[in-house]
Amino acid sequence: MKTKKFLQLIKTLLFSTALLLTAFSSLATTDSNNLQTLQLSYYFESPLISTIEIEDSIYDRVTLVDCYTAGNPGEPNIPSKGAYILLPPNSEPSSIQVEAKNKISLGFGFNIDPIGQPIPISSAVTITAPKKDEQIYAENDFYPKELFSKVGVYSSKGYDILVLLLHPMHYNPVNGELLFYKELKVNVETISNEKQNLFRDLEKDKIEVKNRVDNPDALELYSSCERTTPASFDSYDLLILTTDSLKSGFVPLKDAHDADGLNTIIKTITDVGSTNPDDIRDYIKDAYYNWGIDYVLLGGDNNIVPARTLYVFGLDEETTPYETYMPSDIYYSCLDGPYNYDGDEKWGEPTDGEGGSDVDLMSEVYVGRACVDNMNDVNNFVSKTVTYINQDPELDYLSNAGFAGEYMGDYGIATWGGNYLDQMIDICTDDGYTTKGVPSDNYTIDKLYDRDWPGNYWLYTDIMNIINDGVHFINHAGHASYDYDMKMYSWDVYDLTNDEYCFIYSQGCMSGGFDDPYGFDCIAEDFTVKTDTGAFAGIWNARYGWFWAYSTDGDSQRFQRQYWDAVFGENIPQIGKANSKSKEDNLAIIGRSCIRWVYYETNLFGDPSLSFYEIEENDPPNTPNIHGQTNGKTGETYEYCIDAAVDPDGDDIWVYWNWGDGTNSGWLGPYASGEEICESHTWAEDGTYTIKAKLKDEYSVESDWGTLEVTMPRAKAFNRFLQGLFDLFPNALPILRQILEL
Repeated sequence: MKTKKFLQLIKTLLFSTALLLTAFSSLATTDSNNLQTLQLSYYFESPLISTIEIEDSIYDRVTLVDCYTAGNPGEPNIPSKGAYILLPPNSEPSSIQVEAKNKISLGFGFNIDPIGQPIPISSAVTITAPKKDEQIYAENDFYPKELFSKVGVYSSKGYDILVLLLHPMHYNPVNGELLFYKELKVNVETISNEKQNLFRDLEKDKIEVKNRVDNPDALELYSSCERTTPASFDSYDLLILTTDSLKSGFVPLKDAHDADGLNTIIKTITDVGSTNPDDIRDYIKDAYYNWGIDYVLLGGDNNIVPARTLYVFGLDEETTPYETYMPSDIYYSCLDGPYNYDGDEKWGEPTDGEGGSDVDLMSEVYVGRACVDNMNDVNNFVSKTVTYINQDPELDYLSNAGFAGEYMGDYGIATWGGNYLDQMIDICTDDGYTTKGVPSDNYTIDKLYDRDWPGNYWLYTDIMNIINDGVHFINHAGHASYDYDMKMYSWDVYDLTNDEYCFIYSQGCMSGGFDDPYGFDCIAEDFTVKTDTGAFAGIWNARYGWFWAYSTDGDSQRFQRQYWDAVFGENIPQIGKANSKSKEDNLAIIGRSCIRWVYYETNLFGDPSLSFYEIEENDPPNTPNIHGQTNGKTGETYEYCIDAAVDPDGDDIWVYWNWGDGTNSGWLGPYASGEEICESHTWAEDGTYTIKAKLKDEYSVESDWGTLEVTMPRAKAFNRFLQGLFDLFPNALPILRQILEL
């Protein structure tokens, strides 16, 4: 009789417990307002603190892996991290919370260096050392005050991405205390909205977005989404948009692309029906959505295919603001939402997007411009571009690179452009972020550095000789103007004799100002369309380029470093796509000094679909085999390992852990092929979870998921109750003991 009552009690308790667990699960996944919750955890390695001297002042500088300066001039130089979080479809954040884990005080008395001021790369001027913002440094409170800053929500190819700045370190400038958080746990609650976007439901879009976000698992939420309108979907890769009179000149380029497998279509302003940039943008948007295009070549100078002129504002020590208007083809690349919400004369302000939010800064298409005015210009441009497409990829000159660095002024480490350019060779971890530049094992790098040149001054004829001898691409950090770049004036370009064409990336000022503010073509046009020599393409600034005194972390530098990291680190050889990627990698710090300025002005002169190299066939890494404890307790930490994470091609690999509780590791690495990879996790709630892990190689090719199911006790209090009973009756109910693993 006692045994029957005991069994009945067990059944009642089990049934009640099941009801409680079901209610808890339901509350965690649904809400009357249709809320969904995203959870991500970000982990940080211990910071490195070094002592630096700037003009007789001693400071402490903090470096944190994959974190970087995000503040403005005069603020404490505390590193932050950008977070890119994919939102569920048709949703927006309703609540963002960040919880700090494992807080560590690093001590007191630190004197953190202030952020330096941006300097125009136009002429050497006298700039004092970085100065502290006295108001911030006198405040007895932690800086930053919060654990995160919301940058904005941006759309890319129909996927909405929340961008945050995470602050894993806090600094009190009065007592000098530094706090460090090993983990920041991000919780984002979302609610449905009715926003229309440009979702095409294409696999190629999904692959690109997957490589941009920290939670690629959320892509599965888009599997049930459908295109918002039906489309016949004639398939093209490249749209060339020009005029009726110039159209025939672009036909050889279309033929070359078609023969190479890149389906190309030529349309004219007559097809658009207007030269208004808004109408041109709408036409490109329609072509993107209904034809599947990825690239747009604007075949005309600013007076033929007008650019949208955007307004920008930059900070110089927060006392001397720089502001200007500049031509920016990003307007034709980022196609979501308005760029002038308030309807004033200033397009592109941070409040000019939908509902007063930021404008869209993530690309749907990759845009380049051929600044042609007449058929002679078209013939020059098309001839050079077709030659580049059809050339033998084994040509010797394609493994030559030229680096041209000038004297910038007396600014400590920033004195020499060569110090900047050296960061674009091989792996660089300077200034808190990692980039992979031009591989010195594969390229012969010819350095023209004032820093190393006899008399500290190389001549314009030296860079002309490098171009004439055959060079694939040139990186330049130095002074420039509308008709001057790399110490060459516009008329010097006409003296070039090369028939092996190069790509030029210059940080110099104004050399890409194709709106002709002084009544003449900029030197970027001379290099690309006005001559049948020189460059097949390049990236130049429409207005000032920017560097920093006493630091190599200048605003223009960040874009140039990220450009070559896209090409050689992320294996994006297409010149237009790499330009967009270099911008989006800096999106998290769009509010810093002159980052927005550079974001707008770095226009591509050339065909955006061209590639620096051919992507070789590549095998994915092997499916990971996960092992570790499969039963445990909530609140305790367990280690899980992948034995011999192998890539068949021997490439370095990265691992992505999904812990089954809404959190993930993001991509961690790189690791050597064959290496054992281990990571630890703690579950906060009882339940059964499926750990998933996958690998990707240097070319972003991913393995299948490996899985392991783990169980945390579902009811700890109930288990303790049963354990107490079993201790009293050690031989009772052996089957139940086995089921409950007690």
